[in-house]
Amino acid sequence: MRRLAVCAILVAASCRGDSAPAPQKDTPAKPLIPPAAAASSAGQQEPVRAKDQGPQPLPVTECPVGDQAGEDAEHLVDRLLDRANAAFDANRLGEAWTCADRAADLEPASVEAHHLRAAALAGLGHEGEAEVAYTMALALDPEDPETLRAAADFYINVKSDKSKDSLWVGLELARRGSARATARRRGNAQLRANLALLEGQALDDLGKSDEALPRIDEALKLQPNLTDAIHERGVALFNLGRLDEARAEFTRVLGDDPDDPYAHHFLALVYEWQGRAADAAAHEQRARELDPTDFPPPILISVEEFRGVVDRVIAQQSPERKKELEGVPIEIVDLPAKADLIAVDPPFPPTILGLYRGLPKNQQPTAADKDVPPRAIVLYRLNLARAVKSRAELDEQIERTLLHEIGHLEGLDEDDLRRRNLD
Repeated sequence: MRRLAVCAILVAASCRGDSAPAPQKDTPAKPLIPPAAAASSAGQQEPVRAKDQGPQPLPVTECPVGDQAGEDAEHLVDRLLDRANAAFDANRLGEAWTCADRAADLEPASVEAHHLRAAALAGLGHEGEAEVAYTMALALDPEDPETLRAAADFYINVKSDKSKDSLWVGLELARRGSARATARRRGNAQLRANLALLEGQALDDLGKSDEALPRIDEALKLQPNLTDAIHERGVALFNLGRLDEARAEFTRVLGDDPDDPYAHHFLALVYEWQGRAADAAAHEQRARELDPTDFPPPILISVEEFRGVVDRVIAQQSPERKKELEGVPIEIVDLPAKADLIAVDPPFPPTILGLYRGLPKNQQPTAADKDVPPRAIVLYRLNLARAVKSRAELDEQIERTLLHEIGHLEGLDEDDLRRRNLD
């Protein structure tokens, strides 16, 4: 699955940035399925669900597996699971769910039945039920690497309400799956590659692209032509500011699939940073043509309008907070300066929405702080314009980003801000 990483907010003593959750594909990666059907399902994707509709009622689809005279329950369960696997591979998710559910009723301890139930439920958009089914499968066998892979994929790529906590859950499941798959005497290279890639995806989304790269490289060592890993490597390199290398990876992706909107989008960002405006515009337009939902035109407003939103937010703050902001400039620029990005190690990703420079208000400089820049809040107009899909969302995101950076001015760290719903 091609994806955009969700860059977690990074923290440094003198330079703190707020990164946008980059848009994700509406269609999750195909939920990974039990070993019996894994080989025949490679490369398929689930049908697209419309955005913001929520899950539809589970389809009333009868499983076309009837009872046979004299058949024992074990044999019937096998036939139900075979049919569920076949239906899942054919994207008949309602039938897959019904057959797997019947199998689970007959054999509640069947890991494969709960695994398949979870995969079908996730594809149908019933994430709460899918999560319970994955939990049940792992409760029955917490060390099965196939189930660990599927559950990790669910938490990292499928859940629509992705959070830092769910990413950590997915990462730990993928790590456990990698350990178990590697411990096998004749480990499955494809399985190990997928698990390593999942680790890399989670780490990218958690803002740890420097840690993600070795796991993505491991995936490519095991499966050199794994295009999703090539894409994810490009994301990690872009986040780390290694733009020439990132460009090479996204170009490789387009060599495999010239109509990949995500590769076009990232190439547009790379070329923009490299000053190649015409190339950036061409790739941005192509990404929009291929996927107008995830890549709509940016909601770009004038600096004067932007300043008006900032002024309204400041006007709503308490007298104490307004006093704290005295003498702290609020800058509005299109894109981050390279010097700000590399002020921390690893660097901030180029897509950050805002930045706080300087020491917190409650911290006095010492001799060790002689190189700390003056206090300032910076908001990035173009990055904010790309992070939203309507003017109302833009106003809301400007407010959240500004309040986030004010929190850093007041001495709050990322966990403090998360607890205040300002992550």
